[in-house]
Amino acid sequence: MSLRALGCSLAFATFAWLPVHADDGKLFPAEAAIPNSRVIHFTSVIDKEPYTIQISIPFKPAPKSGYPVMYVLDGELYFPEAAVAADWLGDKAIVVVGIGHDALNDKAVIARYTRREPENGKPLDGLAAINTFQTMRNYDFGWTVKLEHRAPAFVEKNIGPETGDVDAFLQVIEKEIKSRVEAMVPIDRSNQALFGHSLGGLAVVRALFTEPTAFRTFISASPSLWYDGGTVLASEKQFADAVTARRIAPRILVTVGAREPDNLAPTKNDLVKYTPAQRAEIAPYGKMLGTWPGMISGARELAARLKALQGKPGYTVDYQLIADQNHPSSAYVAIIRAIPFAFLEK
Repeated sequence: MSLRALGCSLAFATFAWLPVHADDGKLFPAEAAIPNSRVIHFTSVIDKEPYTIQISIPFKPAPKSGYPVMYVLDGELYFPEAAVAADWLGDKAIVVVGIGHDALNDKAVIARYTRREPENGKPLDGLAAINTFQTMRNYDFGWTVKLEHRAPAFVEKNIGPETGDVDAFLQVIEKEIKSRVEAMVPIDRSNQALFGHSLGGLAVVRALFTEPTAFRTFISASPSLWYDGGTVLASEKQFADAVTARRIAPRILVTVGAREPDNLAPTKNDLVKYTPAQRAEIAPYGKMLGTWPGMISGARELAARLKALQGKPGYTVDYQLIADQNHPSSAYVAIIRAIPFAFLEK
């Protein structure tokens, strides 16, 4: 798996072959839908970015306390899976909210954020959409990487900007998205969950450490704890102190695929595509990557540390190693496991 393409390869292959349709503002118009779902478009006043929010509403009437809610990051990829999986809860009805930017479809968003150079006036295509999707998730889930941790420029050109403002993004959820969902359906504010995979899983860890009361349940699937040399873990102590002081008691699920790479240093297969000069330039970066938190060991050790904390009743930590799954495929299994963990288990 090449560097920071983790989690994107499967999704990108899905969209690259799709044909271009008529100029209706959408690159790939959708003719299928999740039943009883809604879409909200808005531009955030916090980070000034365009958002597309997908909401799946249960057919069952809301309980007196309102519907529990699961917020799903990378909504372009995981909203349909989560919405369908939510139907397996039987009598327990939940609202599923997919958070994204329509980055694989909206021509205006793609034209604004793609890093691809124009090619003789050719129209936007699937590769431009994929490029935009990468860029937007970097902005949402990351932050400005320390200079000493940055990838070489030729690598960054492919993986997208190593910058962003995850804290602003989390505020968009808390102050702008939640209120829009509440205006549409009655929700149970005490029973909300946040799901994210890969860089999205990193954002969930950041939310857990800095906003531990914003959600009852945090599901971090294959979190990219290696990002910026593992600096997300700098906030772990303040979280641990709050747990042991019994001020907070979140529910936490950490998952990872058993076939994910634990050492993220470039492999020989990665290096053959580079020139000798590029291989020399990337060598120090690759050496650093090999010392940063691995996909499996990082997730396992984080979960073990959190589980060891003595918190008040209700504080729960679970770690699941998903057999036979790699980085992209483990996300879908994680969703199926996340929903009952968040809303059925006590």
